[in-house]
Amino acid sequence: MKRFVMLHIRRFTMYVLSGFGAAIADIGSYFVFLHFNVWYIAASVMSGILGFATAFLLHKYIVFQKNDAFFKHLVRYFIVDMINLGIITLLLYGLVEHFGMDAGIAKFIALAPVVLWNFFVYKFFVYV
Repeated sequence: MKRFVMLHIRRFTMYVLSGFGAAIADIGSYFVFLHFNVWYIAASVMSGILGFATAFLLHKYIVFQKNDAFFKHLVRYFIVDMINLGIITLLLYGLVEHFGMDAGIAKFIALAPVVLWNFFVYKFFVYV
């Protein structure tokens, strides 16, 4: 039992670290797009695509160590990510347009609920 718990703690730690890498790619590019006056919704979608590619590759090969079924995993990951992108975009729009929040701060807030449930979705849906 102890080994099982330690394996999952290690894997979750790697998930968090790879998530930080993907978040840096996503959020960093989002702010770069905003700096060049790209509309915040378009900036969010484009940065989300970059974050998607980074996260998928890190999760597949480093966190969950799955070297098989590339397209199966990619399709499932894409489905989850499109749902996530929709949730993030709706939250972002609501926070900016209805609550008058800064687009940069709103991006961080919109990401929070998605991060919380993704580990389990990836583990039990994407990489099964």
